[in-house]
Amino acid sequence: MHAVSTDALAHNAMANSASAPPDALGRVLVIGGGPVGMRFVDELLKRRPLAQVEVFSNEPHRPYNRVQLSNLLAGQTSPEALDLPLPDPAQHPHFRLHSATITSIDPLTKRLEDSHGQRYRFDHLVIATGARAHVPSIPGIKLPGVFTFRRMHDAQLLASRTTRSRHLVVVGGGVLGIEAAKAMARLHTKVTLIQQAPHLMNRQLDATAAQLLEQQLRAQGVDILLHAGVREVLGEARVTGVRTLDGAQIACDSVLLCTGIKPNIELAYQARLRVGTGVRVDDALQTSHPDIYAIGECCEHRGQTYGLAAPGLEQAAVLAESLAGGSARYQGSTTVSRLKVVNEQVVSLGEVVDLPFRPRQSQLRFLRRKQQHYRTLVLLRGRLIGAAGLGEWPEFARIQEAFQTQRRVWPWQWLLFLLCGRLWLRSGADDVRQWPASAVVCQCNQVALHTLRQAQRQGCNDVASLSQSTRAGTVCGSCRPLMAQLVGQSASEKTYGWPLLLGASLLGLLVAALLVWLPAASLADSVQQQGWFEKIWNDKDYKQVSGFSLLGLLAVGLLMSLRKRLSWAWLGGFKHWRIVHGLLGAGGAALLMLHTGFHLGENLNRWLMLCFLAVLVLGSAAGLASALSHRLSPALARRLQQQGNWLHVLVAWPLPVLLAVHILTVYYF
Repeated sequence: MHAVSTDALAHNAMANSASAPPDALGRVLVIGGGPVGMRFVDELLKRRPLAQVEVFSNEPHRPYNRVQLSNLLAGQTSPEALDLPLPDPAQHPHFRLHSATITSIDPLTKRLEDSHGQRYRFDHLVIATGARAHVPSIPGIKLPGVFTFRRMHDAQLLASRTTRSRHLVVVGGGVLGIEAAKAMARLHTKVTLIQQAPHLMNRQLDATAAQLLEQQLRAQGVDILLHAGVREVLGEARVTGVRTLDGAQIACDSVLLCTGIKPNIELAYQARLRVGTGVRVDDALQTSHPDIYAIGECCEHRGQTYGLAAPGLEQAAVLAESLAGGSARYQGSTTVSRLKVVNEQVVSLGEVVDLPFRPRQSQLRFLRRKQQHYRTLVLLRGRLIGAAGLGEWPEFARIQEAFQTQRRVWPWQWLLFLLCGRLWLRSGADDVRQWPASAVVCQCNQVALHTLRQAQRQGCNDVASLSQSTRAGTVCGSCRPLMAQLVGQSASEKTYGWPLLLGASLLGLLVAALLVWLPAASLADSVQQQGWFEKIWNDKDYKQVSGFSLLGLLAVGLLMSLRKRLSWAWLGGFKHWRIVHGLLGAGGAALLMLHTGFHLGENLNRWLMLCFLAVLVLGSAAGLASALSHRLSPALARRLQQQGNWLHVLVAWPLPVLLAVHILTVYYF
């Protein structure tokens, strides 16, 4: 982590200010150098590059990403990787970063004062002071060895404590408590997590999901006590243990408090701004003073405060647009919880627990205990109002998009979810390239798919350049796999075995052409004159062998088709099964020649043969589009594959029925 260095930055700014007069917006001061405050600066300078913006940070470090502190504590990232980018002095000469603690705001004279008595005038003031850890008022809470986990300093203290700590008690079973407990357990420290509620993440997960999460955390070395709030920290000169709600004592040498947060509203309160749980703001994020605004964890909008990064980042973008002359208004945010340290994906969105009784409300659940997969959806009048899951959930980004846009969930989707854990039959639901252009890919930075596509057209062809251009994936990083999918960094799947697939598809088309255009094989005048081909297609025993072999290949082919529709991963990965599917089609075409002798049949057999040929032709066409997709434009390749696959599946549905009738009539007569 780099220390704040403002002298050089200020020198460059002053050197350039003579040739670059400041923006007419006036002097904009920001209290708080966290991700939300710096996001506001970034967004405002994008719109008004010459704006006079000054940030006050009360930490000795340059601005950093607090969301990644858990990963830093677990040793999964470096301090330097958390640094937030600062504006380029050459492009933004009037930006300054101060390492100073603001002690008072005077709304009447529009001035700030820092801890050294220095005063600063402002035209617009943005309060982005965030929140601090909530410290419960219990005996012994101020003993050495009791820690909180909100800032870089906290992470550094905890990291140094691991060298001599034998047993750490984490108080609080929410997102932060679980992340911290798992991070410390990775450092070979004995960890006991104490949760006062009946189960972990009681505000985000229902009892079933929480139970599965608890099992996984226990398997990874974290002891868990439920219904056991801490009532006292024991010790005299230092921590020696804790006393729980039922009077039990647990010996430990360190205590980590993860019991929620408390918005930093003291500055606003002293300035006589309207406050509640947070600094109260309207849809313009304006406080009770017309030139003072509040964003992030410190603000309260429509009676709600948010303890997550994404809403604050949305507020920062809205405020920047508004101050720059736009008409943006903040309408509230969707809260999504994700665990970023445990290996398993744990997600929660909207209303999931403590649901009130409402007409036409329903809850759908999908559970596979063996794979530790659990998913639940809460619907009200056919639309999503909540979702939660444990384990890999490829559709969750699309679930989140459907929640935000209030797309209808149809009854057939309910059935599909109960059976397979999916809402969309086609695998395109987890393919970002097939999402609507308005769909939001990066929730933290509110970057829509059309923005990413525009950046692609401007030359951003990898995740790094997309992130730099749009800031997508720069906060929690959960959308980076979607971005990789968008730019085609999984192109190895497109090219894997493409010559084999191309050959199988061409063979299928060739056989279909031969069956249609070549004359039907004729019978020899004598059994002694029969050729090898006639012995196969006209011999009863060989005909049964070829027929049942063809039936078997058809069954396997239909199974492989279901693998794509229902995501049966046990049938292998996409790049492998598409080759197998193509080879099965080519093999089936060859067997079809041997079985029919180029005869198209009559009546029902004619319909069966035509259906076979349609499946073969359309399947081969889809195979050609898939094999050559890396040679075509993405849009054309996607359109050809979608149309070919859809028609291929459509004409395949009558095939099992016609085949069953054919077999029945042959054996009956």
